[in-house]
Amino acid sequence: MSILAGIHTVKHALESGEPISELIIERGKGDGGKGNRGKGHPRLNELIYLAKARQIRVVFQQRQALERLAEGVPHQGVVARVASGKRQKFEEWLAALPMQNDDGQNNPLILLLDGVTDPHNLGACVRTAEAAGCVAVILPKDHAASMDSPVAAKAACGALSRLPVLTVTNLARAMKQLQDKGFWLSGLAGEADVSLYQAGLSGAVGIVMGAEGKGIRRLVREQCDQLLSIPLPGRVESLNVSVATGVTLFEVVRQRAVDAG
Repeated sequence: MSILAGIHTVKHALESGEPISELIIERGKGDGGKGNRGKGHPRLNELIYLAKARQIRVVFQQRQALERLAEGVPHQGVVARVASGKRQKFEEWLAALPMQNDDGQNNPLILLLDGVTDPHNLGACVRTAEAAGCVAVILPKDHAASMDSPVAAKAACGALSRLPVLTVTNLARAMKQLQDKGFWLSGLAGEADVSLYQAGLSGAVGIVMGAEGKGIRRLVREQCDQLLSIPLPGRVESLNVSVATGVTLFEVVRQRAVDAG
């Protein structure tokens, strides 16, 4: 069971058909609270209407209960419980992955995150990956934030319902399987000699990002086909991982647009 918090996040989940099992509204804010019939916050009332249209259970609880579930995320008076369901296995996903698009081109794009333990950064990376057209995000089972966190879900801004996020026990081994499938894996490292903007990023591409500060772990780094760096003309030594992910993924998008003419 995972938790979504906040009006925009919950509304997107309701409209996109996510398997919400229960909608929890702060008592006194939505239509249906005791002594509050026909009143309340109009945006919360809209969520109640959407939930009832899908026959989702709606309950009203005190603010403290919502705050405990939201884990620090501004809930704006609403929290939703989402059934996680059966998680897709990486091997099954990879076996079923088509390596050609409708134009017959061999160019799926994936994002691999190594050691990203901050849930806000994780959610932001997933949102960026979905926007850039990635077919999946791959995480290690350990040493990574959980996508079940309401912080990660809010930062992902609905991308979780449209993009597979797969966890693997051994990230380096999963990278080898991706390479056997035909992916070329590029890891980002500040000390790399080759600039991101000098690299060719066509074909089936996997972008490997490490945590800010620690970077990519040694075994993961050694499994990469190439290491790239993002030029930083300023005085800062590194970028936040979600920012670096956006810069890198959209350089892939840019190169593909140029190649397509």
